Amino acid sequence: MPTELRTACGGRRPARDQPACRKVRVTPIAEGEAHPAAGQFGLFAAQTLAPGEHVLDYLGLVCTEETCNPDSQYVAALAPGLLCDAEKFGNEARFTNDFHGTGKNPNVRFERRVDKETGEHRLGIHVLKRKIRKGEELLIAYGHSYSFS
Repeated sequence: MPTELRTACGGRRPARDQPACRKVRVTPIAEGEAHPAAGQFGLFAAQTLAPGEHVLDYLGLVCTEETCNPDSQYVAALAPGLLCDAEKFGNEARFTNDFHGTGKNPNVRFERRVDKETGEHRLGIHVLKRKIRKGEELLIAYGHSYSFS
């Protein structure tokens, strides 16, 4: 990443050994289930989550549009000129599925913020307007360009 972008975004490397988030669990979605990710994985609430609650940050390799893998299915916009790609490493957040084709509405959203103390850019996953019950899948709206392949 260019030095000026790293400096503008906090300039600090995150710790590689991030503890698992206790609010969620990664669970296989059964083959044959009426779900576009059947046979793959999803992110489910390990406890009841309150409206507006920050669940976890989306972690991955920070890269520019020019250096990011164009085939990765785990890329999210972090800040102008920066992307976060969780294809090679990341956390549980990468298993948050898009709601399209599930018969359900999204119940979480991405929220960008800048840490006031460090200047780091963060991309968090936050609960929408209703609580999410333990065992319920976290579903997000990735946008019109997103599709399962």
